Amino acid sequence: MTRVFNVEKLLKQIVNSVRDDLRESLDMNELQNLVRETLYEKKYLLVLDDVWNEDTMKWDDLKKLLMVGAFGSKILVTTRNEAVASIMGTIPAYCLKGLSSEDCLTVFLRKAFEQGQEVLYPNLVGIASDIVQNCEGNPLLLMTLGSSLHMETNEWEWHEVKNHEMWNSKQNDNILPALKVSYERLPSNLKVCLAYCSVFPKGCVIEIDKLIQLWVAEGLVSKSNESEDLEHIGIQYFQELLSRSFFQDVEEYRSVFTSLCKLHDLVHDLALSAAGVEFCTVNSHTQIISDEARHVAFSDYDLSAAELPASLLNNQTLRTISFSVDGVGPMSTMFIENCIARFVQLRVLDISHSCFDELPRSVGELKYLRYLDINSNGSIKELPDSINKLLSLQTLRLSHCAQLEGLPKDIGNLISLRHLHITTKQTCFPDKAIGCLSSLRSLYIHSCTNLVSLSEGLQYLTSLRTLAIIGCPRLTFFPSTMKHLTALENLLIVDCEELTLLEWQDIEGLRMIRSLVIGGLPELESKDVQRLGNLQMLVLAGLPQLVALPRWLEGASATLQYLRVERCPNFAALPKWLENLIALEKLEISKCGKLSSLPEGMSCLTNLKVLRIDKCPILSSESEGTHISEARINRKLIQ
Repeated sequence: MTRVFNVEKLLKQIVNSVRDDLRESLDMNELQNLVRETLYEKKYLLVLDDVWNEDTMKWDDLKKLLMVGAFGSKILVTTRNEAVASIMGTIPAYCLKGLSSEDCLTVFLRKAFEQGQEVLYPNLVGIASDIVQNCEGNPLLLMTLGSSLHMETNEWEWHEVKNHEMWNSKQNDNILPALKVSYERLPSNLKVCLAYCSVFPKGCVIEIDKLIQLWVAEGLVSKSNESEDLEHIGIQYFQELLSRSFFQDVEEYRSVFTSLCKLHDLVHDLALSAAGVEFCTVNSHTQIISDEARHVAFSDYDLSAAELPASLLNNQTLRTISFSVDGVGPMSTMFIENCIARFVQLRVLDISHSCFDELPRSVGELKYLRYLDINSNGSIKELPDSINKLLSLQTLRLSHCAQLEGLPKDIGNLISLRHLHITTKQTCFPDKAIGCLSSLRSLYIHSCTNLVSLSEGLQYLTSLRTLAIIGCPRLTFFPSTMKHLTALENLLIVDCEELTLLEWQDIEGLRMIRSLVIGGLPELESKDVQRLGNLQMLVLAGLPQLVALPRWLEGASATLQYLRVERCPNFAALPKWLENLIALEKLEISKCGKLSSLPEGMSCLTNLKVLRIDKCPILSSESEGTHISEARINRKLIQ
């Protein structure tokens, strides 16, 4: 859970965990009634993890809603705050202790060595026994320190960690020494990227693509030669920080092609400490902001007035302005205009989840701006033509702007634009609006409810790597020129009800496709496709006509690593040729009510590490293939 105890958000999560028909437009009363209906006289276990709420009234209001369940229902709460435990608990809290010395060493060595390799280095294991004594039994500290020494066999490096001056230095903050040691061992480029994560509120879910786009916009990602792709390098940066356990709770492909992650609170504190005076959160209580601040995040601040905080007025170095991910409510256009006039060096302007009627024309004067996010603004109706002057702009996010009439007619002037997310009322996009964006790497068309056809100009986007089309109910066909998108690696088509037939032969020409997501289409053609030889991920969702996997999938037997089938009520069986998918590592099937058995030969899938099958009520919870490290069928762990 986040630090802000949002009852409405929590209720939606509760309902979503047990049913699929939740409408986003429900008001609070409707949502409360739905929770009562969902839990009424049912025995349940509800786990609320990492709770920080100290408001007794909020907890009492929630508890009243939850008391309709059957006798024996339980609510389990975890928290790091004793006050929370006393408010929420009806029985004494159970205080967790740190790991034992033996377990500490085990966790540390798992991160420092590949499986079984530690026996080759008994001298290093001895040093590790001393290092872990400084970690207070904390798994996070053990993982970050162990990761920092991963595959490092130089004994001197291990002694350097063991004898690091940080262990004995006087601490002027709450940052644990083990985290500081891990941070000090990072390369300089990763240090600044981790410090930049302090712009996100503590405990919030971070969209990984957005994080990497921000790193690129701020100039934190560099390439050694012109042929390298900045986003790919950014992904490598993220993967390196992830491998060192600085990020956690990574959820791959949670939504669209978007992967999510979090920073542990202790790591967020570390990032704040590393950022120093360069980062500042501004709220109604903020009195002093350093003139050296480069990144400012507004939270709990009155933006309906025009005035900027007085202590910001002399700042000449500001590069980032962002707002709370939970939204800031009404925002004065004059406030935005004052930000633009005052901070002409801005690289990042994130005013998403806010509410204002128009973007000032002066935004065109931000000649260094590389990232502009206006997502989830329900009021804005048009963008000023001056936005076409932002020749340095790399990312423009306009999703969920339901009242936006259209894109500026000369948006093709944005020669540096690499990522475009749009929601508009247009029935079609003019060819020149999209087709001239020759640098575009990703295009997300989201909830364009009037959109009938895609621009023929798509064929000119020869650098496009990702195309996602979601929630466009009137879209009837794709242009035949789509086959010219020869660099396309990721294609997603979801909830396009009038797109009655997907011409597989058009997809067949897209030979670089690695990830394919298809969902919510009433019909799906099943012709053989011979050339998807690079396909690594396939998701089929919400396809009532799907009864079996398409045979053409066998053509990706050497490359397919991830397969997911969900909400396909007539999907009845996995094919015998499934055993030919020799590269498959992860197989997930959910809410396929007619699936009754698994094929013989599952043991032939020697690379399969994860098998998850859920809400398939007539499927037996038996599976061969004991080599699978994680196998669950209808939530039952298969040994």
